[in-house]
Amino acid sequence: MSALPLPWHEAVWLQLQDQAGHNRLPHALLLVGPQGSGRQQFVQHFSAWLVCENRSDKSCGHCRPCLLFQSGNHPDVLMIEPEEGSQSIKIDQIRRLGHWVNQTSNQPDATKLVVIRPAEGLGLAAANSLLKSLEEPPGKTLFVLVASTAAALLPTIRSRCQLLMLPAANESQAMSWLREHNASDDNELRAALALAPGRPVAALALLEQGLPAWREMICTRLADLQQQRTSVPELAKLASAQPPQHAIKLMDDLLAAQCEQLAAEQRFPALRVCLDYRRQLMTLAMQAGSTANPNELMLLETLFSNYLRMMQDAQHATGHTSPGIS
Repeated sequence: MSALPLPWHEAVWLQLQDQAGHNRLPHALLLVGPQGSGRQQFVQHFSAWLVCENRSDKSCGHCRPCLLFQSGNHPDVLMIEPEEGSQSIKIDQIRRLGHWVNQTSNQPDATKLVVIRPAEGLGLAAANSLLKSLEEPPGKTLFVLVASTAAALLPTIRSRCQLLMLPAANESQAMSWLREHNASDDNELRAALALAPGRPVAALALLEQGLPAWREMICTRLADLQQQRTSVPELAKLASAQPPQHAIKLMDDLLAAQCEQLAAEQRFPALRVCLDYRRQLMTLAMQAGSTANPNELMLLETLFSNYLRMMQDAQHATGHTSPGIS
């Protein structure tokens, strides 16, 4: 991990440093930024800097508090996240937090730091329980709530926090950062960034998963499917290299562009066929995201079988050649 936050977060970083230097940090911060924008890195940098004994523009990384923080065992830092296998933060976790903040800090006059992420994971009971600590935090306590959107939190939670928006990266910043972290050519980097605009960290993860190249391959094979140069089972097997949600998202992206084109050309019978297929995609997306462990290969075969049928129906609906989603 770099010793400094990501370039597109520099302004917020400097603001927090200035507030801390003038003893004007609030008792609660709400950091808002989309997942994959680097918000986790920002929180890690800020937390490390806050506990450091020798901090300047960054944490020193060598003092005892820094070493404790790096090991995940700093006694004055509490990270609250959903427990393994869960997407929500439970009320019991917030109750334990309430007990923890009332304890004396390990270091004299040290700030006790509580990080809650993602804050939208707070259920109603947990959020209401947190309010008690936010209203009257004991001693020098700083709460940092991290969320994708402030609207997902209770108004009573939002009103007790200073809101800080973590900006997305512009294209120049994103490309520069991706070039430093991945050896792919610019075309591949841009393809990944198109899937995660303004979120280079997410784009990097997609590159490491091979998603842009996979999408290009599936698009090519969709054209082969229409020309009967490949079969539905063969295409489904190739597509299974990625989770089915990626195939569903790809098909929806392609259909959205196709629906726009058909509407512009006033080819309404074919448009109705495409819109009906998009509704089917929603059903498949719910199946893929269910906890019932669906048969992924069968789900992909259904996805591409429906696609092939949609293309044929669209052709018959207008007498035109197939719309050619690719």
